[in-house]
Amino acid sequence: MTIANPQPLYTPDDVLRLEDEGLFELVDGKLVEKQMSSIASRTAWIIGARFFNFIDASKSGDVAYVEQSFQCFPHNPGLIRRPDIAVVLAARVVAVPEEGHVPVAPDLAVEVISPNDKIYEFEEKLLDYQMGGVKVVWEVNPKFRFVRVHHPDRNSRFLLESDMLTGDPVLQAFSILVKDLLPPGGKGHA
Repeated sequence: MTIANPQPLYTPDDVLRLEDEGLFELVDGKLVEKQMSSIASRTAWIIGARFFNFIDASKSGDVAYVEQSFQCFPHNPGLIRRPDIAVVLAARVVAVPEEGHVPVAPDLAVEVISPNDKIYEFEEKLLDYQMGGVKVVWEVNPKFRFVRVHHPDRNSRFLLESDMLTGDPVLQAFSILVKDLLPPGGKGHA
C-alpha cells in the first residue's frame, strides 16, 4: 500500500508571501484561491465605490477590497478570509495595520456570489464571519439580482432589485436600491 504525500499545511505568513501569485484565503491550513467571475468583480467594484463615496463624505470608517486579508477569528486563529468588500468603522480603523492581515473583524462584509461558488463554502464563510464578530454580511447575487442580509442572530432578510437596502446597524445613514448596486442587465446576463 502506498501512502500519498499529504498536502503541506500553510500559515498566515505564507498567504502574505504568496500574494504575488494570487489572492488566497487560508482554511484549515490549506490555500483557497479567491476567484471571481467578471459579473461578480464588476458588482464588487460598484459596491466598493458606493461605500467609498459614502464613507469618505461621512468620515465614518474605511473600505477594504478583496485584496485585504482578515485574520480576526478567535474560533480559528489561523483562518484568513478575504471578503469581496469590507467596512471597518472609524473607531476601529486605528487597529488596521498598513501591511499584513487585519486583526479586527470587519463591521460589514460583502460576499458577491460567482457562478463557480459552492453553497457549502459560502455557508462556512458566513459562519466564520458570524463567529468572528462581523455585525452584518451582505450576500450579493448579481446574476439573479438579489441581496440577502445576514445578521449575527442568524436572521436574514431577502431583498430584490426594487427593495431599499440600508447599512443598518453599521452604516445607519446609508441606503440604496438593490438595483443600484448591480451591473446593468437582468437575470442571465452574466
